This record gives sequence, C-alpha cells and structure tokens, in this order.
Amino acid sequence: MYKILVVDDEPRVSAGIRNFLLSSDMNITAVETAVNGFEAIDYLRMDQFDLVLTDIQMGRMSGIELMENIYMEQWNVPVIVISAHEKFDFAKKSLRLGARDYLVKPVERTELLRVVRNALTRKELPDTSPQPEPTSIRRQERRDEWLMELVTERNLTPQDMEQITGELGGLLQGPFYGVISIRIDYSRAGFSSQQVTLQDRKLLKYAALNIMNETLAEWNGVTLGGFGHSIISLIQLSAEDRDDPRVSVHSQIQMIGQMIAMNLKRHLNTEAVIGLSTLGEGIATLPGLLEEADTAAGWNSVHPGHQVFYYGDFARQEHLNRGQQPDTGLTAQESEAAPSVITRITSYIQSNYRNPALKIQDISEEVHFSAAHLGYIFKREMRMNLWDYVTALRMEEAKQLMATTDKKRYEVAYAVGYESPEHFSRMFKRVLGLTPAEFRKKARGGERAEAEA
Repeated sequence: MYKILVVDDEPRVSAGIRNFLLSSDMNITAVETAVNGFEAIDYLRMDQFDLVLTDIQMGRMSGIELMENIYMEQWNVPVIVISAHEKFDFAKKSLRLGARDYLVKPVERTELLRVVRNALTRKELPDTSPQPEPTSIRRQERRDEWLMELVTERNLTPQDMEQITGELGGLLQGPFYGVISIRIDYSRAGFSSQQVTLQDRKLLKYAALNIMNETLAEWNGVTLGGFGHSIISLIQLSAEDRDDPRVSVHSQIQMIGQMIAMNLKRHLNTEAVIGLSTLGEGIATLPGLLEEADTAAGWNSVHPGHQVFYYGDFARQEHLNRGQQPDTGLTAQESEAAPSVITRITSYIQSNYRNPALKIQDISEEVHFSAAHLGYIFKREMRMNLWDYVTALRMEEAKQLMATTDKKRYEVAYAVGYESPEHFSRMFKRVLGLTPAEFRKKARGGERAEAEA
C-alpha cells in the first residue's frame, strides 16, 4: 500500500493527478495534495509518504527549494518533478538533487503511470559496469596518488603544491574546498542483503566511487579511494556558491551528506557513515579538512544511530563545552545538548512559530548547528520531534483563539502560522480530532454549561 503527496499551486492539476493515481492498479491507498511547499513540508512532518510529485514553479517556495528541504529532513523520500518548463537547467538541477524523474506538462497519463510505478517499485542493483581498461586504471591510480598527497601531507611547500596541481591538469579549481570521509559498511549490501564476499568488495567499492562521482557532480566533486574500504571526496565551491544568500554553507554541506547516504542506500542498499568538514580556502587547507571529516565520522561511535556528521556541529559543541562550569560532571558528548542550547532553540521557535515560512534552516542558523544535528539533539532532549513541537504551539494558540475570540477560521489560521485556512483545518483535525468549528462549538458549549452551573 502506497501513500503519495502531490504538490502544485493549481488545485485542478493536483486533483486530476490524485484521482488518476487512486484509480490505478498500483495499490495506492491515499494521495494528499498541497498547494505550496510549506503545506507539503507540514504533511511530510506529520506522515510517512512513499513518493512526492511536485511542480517546479510555485509561489513562496519553488520545487527545487522544496526538494532541498525534503532532503534536509527526510532524505529517503523519492521525488518526481512535474513542470510546465522544458528548460534543461531545471531538469539537470532536479535530477542532481535526487529526483527520480522529470516530466513536462501536459503529462501523458501512460507516462505518469510509468514513472510513478518505477519510483514505487524499482529496486536498483549495484553498478556492475565493466571495469575500465588497464591504462585507464593506472591513470586513475596516479591521479589518486597525487590527490592523496595533497589531502594528507601537511608539509608541502608552495612549489610542491604547484607541481601536484599541474600534474592534476586543472582538476582542482576551488577556491573553496570541503572534504568528505565516507565509511561504507561492506559486510552486507545489495537488495538480497547477503554477506559480501571478499572478492566482491572491490566491485562494490568501484560502484560506490561511481555513485559518489555522480552525486557530487553539481559541486565539482573529486572522489578517490581512501584507506581500506573508506572513500574520500572533495567538493569545490566558487565564491558565488559559498555566499549564495538562498542557502547557508553548512545547510548545503549537510544536504550533500544526506544525498550521499540516500544514493548509496538506493543503489547499493548499504549503510555508510559520512563525515563532513567545514569549508577551507585554498588547497593548503585540505589536510586539515580531511582531519575534520575523519573526526566527524568518528562521532558515530558515540551516536551509532546517526549517519551524517558535520564537523561544524562538533566545533560548535566544543565551544559550548568550554563555556560550561568545570564541576558539571558531564563528558563532552553528554554535554552536547546542554540546557542552554535547548533553551535557545525553544525560545527561537516560540518567537517565530507564527511565521508560515519557518524552516529548519532558520532555526539551525540561530544556534549554528546543522539541520540534521539540530533535529537529533532536540528529539533526544525533548523526547519529541522538533516539528511536532512547532505544531503543538500553533494548535495550542489556535485552541485559545477559537475558544475565547470570535475570529474567523481564516483569521485564526493566519495568526498561528498557516497561509491556507483549508490546510489549517486539515492540520487541526489531524492533531485534535475535531474541525475548528466543532472545537469552537464544544468549547463554547462547555463555557455555557459551566456558567449555568
């Protein structure tokens, strides 16, 4: 049984897709519709969906921005993009962000059925492409040797670095770099989840290298085999990319980590621990960045249920720990989500939950943690999901307004952070089990009964 979310700012389009999918033979039991990205994110926070279909050009939040938010919070949800635009840049950006397919309106029903069926049922096998020719292998090995020298040797002279970059033939352009340390679990992989034999591990690593190259193409990624079964990747950003006001650097890096985990799981059905460095300027920073990435990946020993670790979170936590009193009796890891941090998070949410455009990136910027780590420490300390907390605040204020004022439904919706009264009503009933009108009637009836008594 499958549950699908359709996002389009034209309700007739959403309704048409919903009715068509529900009448198909694919065992689709529910199709929810949202008119913008913020409504879609609300649905995704409340329910588990097997697939998202989204338009590209929407007011307030584009389909591309929606995909970025999805992969920040639920990286394993597949997405299909449906757009009236045939522009190659839209398609390329969508597919590199992990979209399963890109369809152009008006969509043929048979084509829509085909891509939805593929997305819901596809089980991809490891890439078993033929190994490259020996000459190509030697050239690749030589390139990896030069790269390994750059990322591990701290005592290179400027002349050494100039020689190595010359040998690499313009492969590294920068000027800003990040390093990713990927530690893949090769013990079990493939969709049969069988134990991987020793001779097959080399093939799996080769497949993983291909996946990494494809995943990081948008960020001018360079991948090389690390020590043993580990993999090292470099990303390169221009000054414009680094300073892009639409997305913070650490949010962008965190999204890259989530995409890597998603693609390794999707294509190889294998788990991986991913350590992400901060950004450094110039190739001389690469050894330090590799050390950061390895340190971040090592954090998995303390938090085994977590996959993606950003060194910026680690550095931030060290700063917080140094600010604590020495007699706390807590280790650095136990102090990770100190009450002061949770207080800052909850205070920010309480001040901003009425903003319908509130995103996890906004909160993470406030406390200088990545979105994934923010969600992790909030749930660990508060024993509830961050967005359940946001919704609870909105619903509590909505209850007060419905019970004590004569504000209309749309006025209450806007007051507590919803742009659509219809969406507010659906969320209200989902959380409280009553429509706003039913709740008001019950609340007012209770007040009268109490007054009479």
